Amino acid sequence: MRKGGMFIIVLFLFASQTLWAANKNVQFILRGPEEVVSGQQFTIRFVINANAKNFTPPDFSGITVLSGPNTSTSSSIQFINGRMSQAYTITFSYILLAGKPGTLHIGPATITVKRKKYKSNSLDIDILKSSSYAGTSSSNPTTGNGVSQNPKTTKLSKTDRNNLNKDVFIKASINNTHPYLGQQVVVTYRIYTKVPVSNLSINKVASFKGFWSQDLLGNNTTLKQSNETINGQQYVVATIRKVALIPQQTGKLVLAPMQLQCTVQIRIKNRTNSNDPFENFFNDSFFNQNVRNINKTLKSNPITVNVKPLPTEGKPGCFAGAVGNFKLQDSVDKTSLTTNDALTYTIKITGSGNIELIDAPMVKFPSDFETYDPKISTQTIKSNHGISGTKKFEYLAIPRNPGDFEIKPVTFCYFNPSDKKYHILKTKPYKIHVIKGKGSGTQVFTGNAQEDIKFLGKDIHHIQEGPYHFVKANEYLWGSVLFYILLAIPVLLLIILLIILKNMEKRKSNVTLIKNRKATKIAKSRLQKAQKVKRMGDDKAFYDEIAQALWGYIADKFNLKQSNLSIDSVKEKLSERNVNDNTINGFIDVLNNIEFARFAPGDKKDKMENIYNEALNAILQAEKSLK
Repeated sequence: MRKGGMFIIVLFLFASQTLWAANKNVQFILRGPEEVVSGQQFTIRFVINANAKNFTPPDFSGITVLSGPNTSTSSSIQFINGRMSQAYTITFSYILLAGKPGTLHIGPATITVKRKKYKSNSLDIDILKSSSYAGTSSSNPTTGNGVSQNPKTTKLSKTDRNNLNKDVFIKASINNTHPYLGQQVVVTYRIYTKVPVSNLSINKVASFKGFWSQDLLGNNTTLKQSNETINGQQYVVATIRKVALIPQQTGKLVLAPMQLQCTVQIRIKNRTNSNDPFENFFNDSFFNQNVRNINKTLKSNPITVNVKPLPTEGKPGCFAGAVGNFKLQDSVDKTSLTTNDALTYTIKITGSGNIELIDAPMVKFPSDFETYDPKISTQTIKSNHGISGTKKFEYLAIPRNPGDFEIKPVTFCYFNPSDKKYHILKTKPYKIHVIKGKGSGTQVFTGNAQEDIKFLGKDIHHIQEGPYHFVKANEYLWGSVLFYILLAIPVLLLIILLIILKNMEKRKSNVTLIKNRKATKIAKSRLQKAQKVKRMGDDKAFYDEIAQALWGYIADKFNLKQSNLSIDSVKEKLSERNVNDNTINGFIDVLNNIEFARFAPGDKKDKMENIYNEALNAILQAEKSLK
């Protein structure tokens, strides 16, 4: 009996360990500004990196809540430097109004993930007086346009550095520097280059103090390229970031610069004092192949935005901060129903502007209707011109008494910056006919939200009538046959689990062997496909296939996941198999040259032909060394 109890404890600990491992990476974080100005609107966000439900906000008593909770979800897959990562987040945002100067304390919220409750952090925000607010300083000491070099790179002269600063730089631009309060503007960051660049990474994101922001490019890692001529010089241009901004306060606001780290490939002439005309001839850049990689930090220009207040003339009493161009739609799912039945009244606001910041319109239902907070859903569309979409409000109402009722029109007001006028939109009135329902069915609810409503069919059930199931007195489970059967079940489950794990390891070893044998065949198949797209002139598809052939060869040869691949892991795995340094360096150089070739000027066909030959030779040399 003691042995059986020990097996039950072991099985319980094993299940607990598995559950802990599944949930240990869940993070539930409250984010917000460190300080705001009295009377300023600001946003706080509760962010969780898992699929969750039953969100319970903190106590907002004494705090003016302008909007919320506004729920948004996002999922992304990123492939950076050969590593793949996946993320899923849910965000619950609130727009609050800063009160009197002092310290504002926001308590933690709770949420449930896989039946386990999580609690966020709390947040203290300093509310400053309006006169003590100094604004955003544009000064930010940095080594913005300097050139950083590792020990293996050549030191550049002052002239070379100045030329490099003109050859590659980033520039920030905005479509409107004098918007109204709440009017959407778009800021764009572009990289201009005359030389090959790679390994782009943002090491300092531009701050948007005083703005609500939304990234328009999302997790798209493909840079669309174009050509542009500046002062007679032709540049390759790519948009690296595009953000929609909505100002939350008036006055002069400064968008701080963004910093970008990248690797620049340049050609350096061999310096000589020889008077030999033949030596000077072959030192020409056409013959010179002295290539160096330079790590460079780029810094964008700051942008000053002057935010104008909304006009007071003609401002209607129903205006609640909506700025843009909108349309209003409304509907009701039924106009005739019985008491204690539910109807849904839906209002849709569609257009472009600060769609996500729009509050729920006030609907006046008849006093005989029981109502709940609306269910809010937002569908946004991101484009080069900003954010547009639809915000839907679903109101649930339950009539408690029969009769004829009317849902009066709902008014929605907004300011349109295009014509600089306020507009008033109204819904239709709805006549509702309610008749007395049959039976004594009732509805009860466990909260104020629509999704929290629960229904009960009958409040009292009849007493159960026979037949009855009787149990003999003095009969217990302890010591019975059933007791020992239940005691043996955990042992059998543990044995079955060990057998399954052992079989899985055997299958895994067989899969590894098959992948190893087919690695070269699959790589050559991808190279053949690259040849086809090369003939079609599709350089993007060609470089993608070449990269997949090289990375896939290493992944299949050493049974690695795509997310674990990087330049360092390739070097490490090839070195472990005693592959010579020339073969390893040749393989790595091809991987780097693929990235440089995307931006490098010159004839596309020649570049693709060279890359194809280098990739084929690298795989063949690696295969000879690994046999």
